[in-house]
Amino acid sequence: MTFAAAITAFADRVLTSRSFDLIVAPALADFEFDRAARDGEPRTGYLAVLAAVGGALWDDVVRGGHLGTFAGLALIPLSYYSIWFLLWLEQGMAQLSRQVLAAIALSIVALSLVPVLVCFWPSPLPRRTPTEPR
Repeated sequence: MTFAAAITAFADRVLTSRSFDLIVAPALADFEFDRAARDGEPRTGYLAVLAAVGGALWDDVVRGGHLGTFAGLALIPLSYYSIWFLLWLEQGMAQLSRQVLAAIALSIVALSLVPVLVCFWPSPLPRRTPTEPR
C-alpha cells in the first residue's frame, strides 16, 4: 500500500468529506506532483501531508463542537489511572527517574485517549462519488 493510498483510506474512515476535499486532497495532489517531478523519488511532502491530516482532524473536532465532550470523556479514565498510579507508588515516587515518570505519564495519557478516540469519533459522512464529465 502506498503512502497516498494509506492516507486516503485513513481519511475515508475518520474525516468528513468537506475536510478531505478542502484540506487533505490538495496536500495529496501536491505530494503526487512533487513525486512525479522528482522522477518517482518522494523526498519531501510526507510531513506536509501528515500536517494536513492533523489539521483536518482538528477542523473536524472543533467544527463539530464536541471538543468539550471529548475532553470530559478523556478525563474520566485519566483520573482513574492517575489515582491508582499515585496510590500504588505513594512511597516510591522519589526513587523513580524522570524518564520512567515521563514514560508512565505518556502511558496514562495513551490509556485514557485511545478508548475515547475509538468510541467517540463520529462516523464520517458518506463521500460523494465523482460524476463523469459530459
